[in-house]
Amino acid sequence: MLHAASVTDASASTGAEPEAEPETEDDGVLVPPPQERQWLLQQLAAMVKRFGPDRLLVGPMPWPNEDWFPDKWAGGEPSMRRLIRRLMMYAGLPDDPVEVTIEDDGQGGGGVAGGGSYASVWFVGRKNGVMRFAALATSLRSPLVVVPAAARAVAEAFLRVGGIAVKDDGGGQRLVDIAGAYLGFGVLTVDAAIRHLTGAQTGFRSTRSRSRLGVLAPQSLAFVFAAATVARQCPEKEAKRIARSMQPNPRAFFNAARSLLQEREPPLAEALGLPAPDDWPESPDYDELRAPLDDDVAEDEPPEERRDQDKGVVGMNEGKPVFRVERSKALRLAKMLAMPTVMLGMVAGRMNMGIDIPMWQVGVAAVGLGALGLGVGRLLPDSRCSEPKCGATLGKDDEVCPRCGGSVMGVINHPKERLAAEEALGKNKSDDATAS
Repeated sequence: MLHAASVTDASASTGAEPEAEPETEDDGVLVPPPQERQWLLQQLAAMVKRFGPDRLLVGPMPWPNEDWFPDKWAGGEPSMRRLIRRLMMYAGLPDDPVEVTIEDDGQGGGGVAGGGSYASVWFVGRKNGVMRFAALATSLRSPLVVVPAAARAVAEAFLRVGGIAVKDDGGGQRLVDIAGAYLGFGVLTVDAAIRHLTGAQTGFRSTRSRSRLGVLAPQSLAFVFAAATVARQCPEKEAKRIARSMQPNPRAFFNAARSLLQEREPPLAEALGLPAPDDWPESPDYDELRAPLDDDVAEDEPPEERRDQDKGVVGMNEGKPVFRVERSKALRLAKMLAMPTVMLGMVAGRMNMGIDIPMWQVGVAAVGLGALGLGVGRLLPDSRCSEPKCGATLGKDDEVCPRCGGSVMGVINHPKERLAAEEALGKNKSDDATAS
């Protein structure tokens, strides 16, 4: 259990934080520079001195699987509470009530309010005995994102409850990353430091994105976690298992750091101020720790609403303004007639079918059909939703988009005009409110 009165800022014992070396994500650099390594070990030693060696040496080292996270997941606030409570238990935090606010993207927070630059789950604070956390709804959609982010948020809660004033600048948030390794969360957080994701998109395209957790460079985070595994004399078989669970870059950083730390002089245990193995504390009962948590849902609490699913376009603009884009079908119809003609002509020209069709004839036919489409299309009105992700066809009398659920508030000539139309609509509402 933590006692706030006995703890001060971890950086105090090591003096002022040295000016950080430029942090690099160059895959060719496997370990941090010497000055960075010295600072990381100093901060880890300071945590051992203030909180004791127990969590570093024999504390739980959870894996992202059902053995360590057996609790029910239904994608809403109660599920997030259970995840946070379990991580708090692994961190040795008090069993205080937990409150979790799930925010939609764009509401604020999300790496700003107490969570550092790259947080999608963050610690808000402790008030009236309640531990308050927040999370972005998008983070709940992938266990590869939400579990490491929640572990980092609990690491920050550990420091703050323990009396360490964690600033939201780079230096303060670097302590949070180190605390995660001290608490045994490295298996969860190191591989999530930089993660490259590929997702499907409409059509035949795919999207590539990169997620980032914490503020330490991946090499530095892998180094401090490797120090934790060396300090607790992690068997080589287990270390190899940990390394195999990582992506190629974190694996290389972790293995290089372990090799360096195992050959270190003076030994790492001495640098961290650790007791001799005969004086180590007794290991906790891991089976007892991993038992499912009691359900903390109150009787008057509404049924759990899933927040971990992307609802897509359907209903995304419910209660929000959209506009009717009034155009003709001229361009659309011209493309529908001309493009297939060109494609079929090219296919026929490449195939030996006994029919010789010159491409200039195909071009003439495509131009003719395109002109026909333009002429006929001008006689056909085309009314669509202004939301770029929607574009559903609107009936003459539709006041609500049947697909995205937006309220049709007017007519514009092009989707690009929607932002100006929304601004004008908001201004008119403000003027009406002032007049009344």
